Amino acid sequence: MNIDYDIHGVLGLRLINPTPSLARLVARQFDPWRPASLASEPDVSISRLTPPSPRERRYRLGDAGDSQECDFGESEFILRKGTMAVSIPFAFVGSGCTIGWSGAGGMRRLLIDYVRPALQIALLPKDRLALHSAAVNYGGKGILLAGWAESGKTEAMLGFLQAGAAFVSDKWTIVDGDGSSIHHFPTPITVRNWMIDLIPGLRDRLKATELLRARAAGLVTSVIRAEALSHAPLTTGVKGLADLAGRVSVTPSQLLGKDGDGASQWRSSPSAPLASLFLLVTSGEDRIAVREADVDEVASRLADCAAYERRAFFGLYQRFKYAFPGRRNRLIEEAREAESRTLAKALSSKRVFVVEAPFPFDPAALYRAIQPFC
Repeated sequence: MNIDYDIHGVLGLRLINPTPSLARLVARQFDPWRPASLASEPDVSISRLTPPSPRERRYRLGDAGDSQECDFGESEFILRKGTMAVSIPFAFVGSGCTIGWSGAGGMRRLLIDYVRPALQIALLPKDRLALHSAAVNYGGKGILLAGWAESGKTEAMLGFLQAGAAFVSDKWTIVDGDGSSIHHFPTPITVRNWMIDLIPGLRDRLKATELLRARAAGLVTSVIRAEALSHAPLTTGVKGLADLAGRVSVTPSQLLGKDGDGASQWRSSPSAPLASLFLLVTSGEDRIAVREADVDEVASRLADCAAYERRAFFGLYQRFKYAFPGRRNRLIEEAREAESRTLAKALSSKRVFVVEAPFPFDPAALYRAIQPFC
């Protein structure tokens, strides 16, 4: 039986006769979305990989220093890494592609490294893009909190939620090319251990195994509470504890609580009208500074950031081009430039700022610094 996911009526994912373990993993990765019928053909499908015909001539691309090998024939191109095998028809990404998969492990990497980028690139012909950012709905205004990995996007988002904003997204946000709206893109949320007790009711919504992993990664359960953190210096003390702390991955339902359980004071908003973007830049200074930014420069930087986040996908595409020089995909090759142009267009009439801040920081302090510019 197939399982479909419809994301805002914009993106469609289909699981073709999935194994129970793949269905469970996708359900977690796509939380809070639930299976729903699609109005059109899916942008990406996942199916079980069928073994190639023994009569087909096969060729091999050896390990290039990344512990990955590929083999290919006339009809398909397969990545093999450990027990996992993935077949991606790159020529069809953006126009409906079926990704084949087999193996006892690697399903999470399959979704993060290959399925997610294929879905995001499929947004470009629809005049939308996936931005590497968190986002909130603050008083009816959609606020994008963007930046490189480890710049504090999640922490900034939590600071806004503490101040009454509604959650839109974390890690990735769909941005309409006309600048009208932003939308949730499904992905789990990585919360640093020292922030667990800042989130109303989160500890009770975590499974025992999740808490155990968090402790093993360096959780200091009795040291940081919301009140204590609000009085902590911006970096001193907080930074030392954060350096010790590990992380725990939570779903939006775990972060916010399910409808009616009363365990969280926080709200969600799957979409919001776009108002402004804040680009978080990590600084060595022990202060937070906010300044207006050039839209084209910010759009270019964030397009580079998104390309880097998809490096596994693009790296495999390079191998595919070597194997099949006549099957190039212009949409993939021009994705970085297309995203830069689309984001610059979306932000052309919006307020755009650079936020220089140390990392880690007190989420409430960052909110106070940004709030006057919202």
